[in-house]
Amino acid sequence: MATLEAKILKIEFESRIFISFGLVALISVLSFTVFARVPADSVILGLAAGIPPSKSMFLGYLMAALFMAAASFLRIWSGSLLTSRRMMSFKVKTDALCDSGPYVLVRNPIYLADLIAFLGFVLVLPPIGLLLPCLLFLHYTRLIRYEEVSLLKEFGMRYYEYQETTPRLLPNRDSLRRLGRAFRDVSISRDGFRHNALYLAFIPGFVVSALSGSLLWAVVIGLPAVIDWAIVHTKIGTAKDAAGPKTPKKIFQDVLYANCWEDPSLDREAFRIRPDDIVFSITSGGCNVLTFLLDDPAKVIALDINPYQNYLLELKMAAFRELSYADLLEFFGVRKSSSRLPIYGRLRMLLSADAARYWDSRPRRIGRGLIHGGRYESYMRLLRKSIVAPLGKGRLVVRMFETDDPSEREKLFRERWEDLGWKLLTRVMLSRRLNSALFDKAFFAYLDGDFSFGRHFAAKAERALVRLPIKENYFLAYILLGRFYGEQFLPHYLRLENHDLIRQRLDRVEIVTDSCEHCFAALPDSSVSKFNFSNIFEWMSPEAFENLLRETVRVARDKAILTYRNLLVRREHPASLDANIRSRADVAAPLKEQDLSFIYNNFVVEEIRKEAA
Repeated sequence: MATLEAKILKIEFESRIFISFGLVALISVLSFTVFARVPADSVILGLAAGIPPSKSMFLGYLMAALFMAAASFLRIWSGSLLTSRRMMSFKVKTDALCDSGPYVLVRNPIYLADLIAFLGFVLVLPPIGLLLPCLLFLHYTRLIRYEEVSLLKEFGMRYYEYQETTPRLLPNRDSLRRLGRAFRDVSISRDGFRHNALYLAFIPGFVVSALSGSLLWAVVIGLPAVIDWAIVHTKIGTAKDAAGPKTPKKIFQDVLYANCWEDPSLDREAFRIRPDDIVFSITSGGCNVLTFLLDDPAKVIALDINPYQNYLLELKMAAFRELSYADLLEFFGVRKSSSRLPIYGRLRMLLSADAARYWDSRPRRIGRGLIHGGRYESYMRLLRKSIVAPLGKGRLVVRMFETDDPSEREKLFRERWEDLGWKLLTRVMLSRRLNSALFDKAFFAYLDGDFSFGRHFAAKAERALVRLPIKENYFLAYILLGRFYGEQFLPHYLRLENHDLIRQRLDRVEIVTDSCEHCFAALPDSSVSKFNFSNIFEWMSPEAFENLLRETVRVARDKAILTYRNLLVRREHPASLDANIRSRADVAAPLKEQDLSFIYNNFVVEEIRKEAA
């Protein structure tokens, strides 16, 4: 399962109670407002059968009560076997595999019970109510798919065989033949009854509705049990599991960035690298590390705490060593290719053992092309699918890239881009909640609570589309087109005129998997002259930020240059380090105006002054 898709399914699973309630609330509101004058489904069916509306409604309420009885029995029976601790957990529980009782009929009888209950509601609602079981069926199918990944991993062949013999959600002819066997294992526990009786009160509720002719009584009588269940479910689901040791959180579990999303032109201009320079750089996608080689440094230290980013740089460097320029563009994903896996076979021997093991297990990612293989790039694909096609902006994107006149682009932006769909998108797809779900929350720990991601990124998008050069902006092209605009507009390290030069200087790159603090502790005094810190400072505490800067001063040469970015949290050296670090806003400000990587709020250039100390 793709990393991004798994992340979305995880969020959906952990929010399933709220999604279900949201769907029920939405359909209910529509039924009682917009479609209030439309007859209920039972009346429509009755008219087709020649039954008067009043009698059809009476029978519909009684049938709904029977559906509630069937759903309640199935849910309580299933829940008694599964237990509330496992059923209500917001995490997938794999401590046991239920394959008896109702679980011989379908693998997910609790979800089936819910669908039966909502089919009962359909009888007393207008036709819009049919959407309710349909939408919940789709939602439950996705939840089941997410659960199955963990169950297969835990139970292996046993669960695979269970999958092969038992349907997922709806019983079939073969499973119904096991009905007698299932009923031999009927067992109702106090726990199962207490935590699965949410539909039980609707049985007398619908009976009263049948006698009174008003659906209101079913709602008044039945709803308190549902509210009670929701509260209990939330309490049990969010309770910490005391059993078992806590596993440490892994911030970096895969390649986050297949490309660098910082414009290296700014750093190169600020650095003015000379042949005796030792350059330190965060690895990230490796692009900027390779770009710095163009300026002929003595050495580049590429550091990342995430080993997978360094495995990516290893593979990119192997491609430069071994491949022709045409093959390199194919392998990276700039050009189309059906031979990336055979090409990888040629490069594998040039990798470290750990990097080779990692890439051996990811043939699909290699097949897609290296520049498309990060979590961030997956997020860009999601944005692209949400912007370009659904919002009807495909032709508009092409036209804007073909238009060099900023005033014309601004007119297109105001009249055709900035519509209602765009405004909704920036409040949802670019929301703080979704960004926090897709990327580690440590990145946002020091951000003000009232910060609006939507407004921030909408303003950045406007600047990129209207104010900056557009064809040359390979960052924007990748986001909107899923590719670079043309080979004449590639990142500098991928351009033909730079290929041989980078290949000749690859031995100057030293790859380090470690934290900055540990790495710097092993470096001698006054040994590094240029530092590219990307935007790592804004997810550090102020204390950790200051301590790392103090260690940077020690390992830096006099007049060494530091560059770093602020995406959301503004960070520049504290006043306590004024004696050692001097702001070079005079250099940074004009460079920031040229920044093609339009997402950053601030570009910082600072200079180490050891003699002043």
